[in-house]
Amino acid sequence: MLPKLKKYIKNNKKMVIIVIAIIIILIISLILYKALFYSSSEKAVYGVRLVDIKENEFTNDEKNEVINKAKELDGVEKVEINVKGRLIKLFVTFSDSVTNENIKTSFNTMLSYFSDRVKNYYDISFYAIKGDNYPVIGYKHKTKTEITYEEL
Repeated sequence: MLPKLKKYIKNNKKMVIIVIAIIIILIISLILYKALFYSSSEKAVYGVRLVDIKENEFTNDEKNEVINKAKELDGVEKVEINVKGRLIKLFVTFSDSVTNENIKTSFNTMLSYFSDRVKNYYDISFYAIKGDNYPVIGYKHKTKTEITYEEL
């Protein structure tokens, strides 16, 4: 079989060179396409958006302080804080007797528990839980000073 292959290559040199060149170009093209259009597992989930997060980290001590102060507010039964990237989510369980206006007031008070450094770096979301509902949801963007509310 090897002598036949050598004879074929010898008789069709130009065609063999063209086929090998096309295969090499296809392989290089596929490698470049994958590198450009598909993210690899080596890249960070948030890209370069979190480069300075160490200087603005929302520490566990700060988190616990906010939780403890928030639990002291009237009508607040439970507070959970989740931090992911540059987003802080507060899930606050209120008693059924609390009105939506009181919830908004509580959220504004809770916002004051965060340091200016945290408020200017993180987006903060507030979720009020009463029973099985989320009657009020609040959102504060890092560039804004006030919470935007949505009532359900």
